[in-house]
Amino acid sequence: MRALRHTLTVAALLFLMLGLPYLTSDHFKAVISGEAADAVTSATTAVDAPSGEFLVLINRDKHTNSENLALWHDFFEGRDFSFVFEDIVCTVSSGDPAGLEMARSFQSRLPENQMKIKTEDGVLMLSKADSGKFDIIIISSELAEAMGAGTVYTGSRVDVIRVKGEHNEEA
Repeated sequence: MRALRHTLTVAALLFLMLGLPYLTSDHFKAVISGEAADAVTSATTAVDAPSGEFLVLINRDKHTNSENLALWHDFFEGRDFSFVFEDIVCTVSSGDPAGLEMARSFQSRLPENQMKIKTEDGVLMLSKADSGKFDIIIISSELAEAMGAGTVYTGSRVDVIRVKGEHNEEA
C-alpha cells in the first residue's frame, strides 16, 4: 500500500511539473487544433518572383551528391523536381532588394525551414564567395555586374544558373 501511494505521488508531481506546463503551451494548442507545421509541410502560398534577371550561384563543394545537385538545378530553373533531402543556406546582398525578393520566392516553394535566407553586405558576401565560403547565392544581374561578381562564378567549383523573374501582373 505504501509503495502504491509513493508511486501515485511521484506520478502526480511529474504531471504537475512536466505535463501541466506542456498542456498550456502554444505547441500543444497548435497540435490539437491541427495548425502545427511538420518537417515536410509545403508553403501554403507561393510568392511571385520579381521581374528582372538573376544569377543563382551554387557551390559544388557544399553539394557533393550529384543527384541532389541536379535536383537543385531543376528547382532553380523552374522545372518539375522531386523532394530534396538537403537544407540550404541562401546568401543575398543586403543592398539587393530584388535579389532578396527572388530568394523569398524560391523559399516559398520549398517545405518550411528547408531554405534559410541570410543577408550580408555585398562586398563581404562576394569576398567570402571568392574563397568558396557560401552555399547558394542569389543576386540580381545588375548588382552582379556592378560589383564584379564574375570572379566568383568563373571558378570551376561554382554552377551558375541564370533565372528570369516575372511578376504575374493583372490588367
